[in-house]
Amino acid sequence: MNNVYVRGNTSIKSISLTRLFLLLPLIIYGCYKNGVYLYTSNYINLFDMFRPIILILTGALIGASVNLIYEYIIRRRKESLISAIFSSFHVEYGIILACISSINTNLFIFVICTFFIFLISKFLNNRINIIAITFIAIYLISTLKEEYIFANIYELSKTFSLNFLDYLTGRAPGGIAGTHIILLFVALTGLHISNTNKSEITMYTCISYAIPAIIYGIIRNINVLDLLFLNNYMFIFTFVATDSVTSCYSNNGKKLFGILIGVLTFGFYFLNPILAPFISISVISLLNNLIDRKVGMFLKNNSINGE
Repeated sequence: MNNVYVRGNTSIKSISLTRLFLLLPLIIYGCYKNGVYLYTSNYINLFDMFRPIILILTGALIGASVNLIYEYIIRRRKESLISAIFSSFHVEYGIILACISSINTNLFIFVICTFFIFLISKFLNNRINIIAITFIAIYLISTLKEEYIFANIYELSKTFSLNFLDYLTGRAPGGIAGTHIILLFVALTGLHISNTNKSEITMYTCISYAIPAIIYGIIRNINVLDLLFLNNYMFIFTFVATDSVTSCYSNNGKKLFGILIGVLTFGFYFLNPILAPFISISVISLLNNLIDRKVGMFLKNNSINGE
């Protein structure tokens, strides 16, 4: 079945640390763009300069805390601290969630939603993509107070005419660490080489979303670059859709899984551009085992009929 995450010998700790290491350049750039640059340009105060890294560290701490509570208090297991912290992918989930969140996200809402949904998820046997569900909750609660905006204070104060290079180098608005396409491609390459990512899902998701988006943009004379690169889509397709335990594991299952997410994302784009990929991933992640089984049965039946 070619699944290093569920049936392989690779540990959760090694997978998470490898993925987070490859994510580090994106985090560094995000902290510069949404913190250091804004402070040195006199747009924010000293405390706000550290806001990006505070959100990211908060996500990691929540993931670690949930694992510790579940292992030591609920399950009453006796194991090392490191083993308990990396007993599941929740530390990675927390960091990725912060990376795709707006710099304007209310820290209290982020903490409450992330902690309680992460804790509840420990009892659901990984039935649904936790990152997607948590982001949807943060978004919906945040919009009760005000509009959820990705642009930082500098981006809100200017009118930009972004070109392709701007998108590649992360100048477009987006999550804290989800905008730099070149660094994202480098991370994706590293994930593929280290075999710590289901790259087929990323590829088929991007293709199945990009094709209708490009056609639609050309027909309606809409900026295709906005359709492709705004709202963290490429980052989400790389780090969220490929969640180790709620995505398909068979080769053909991963392809169909990616195609369904990409097509649904394009459809939901017209409902809510920010939530579109998260709704799609949430829905399809519920069907991951069904997709693997049905694809396997279909191929087996075709093979028998062919013989």
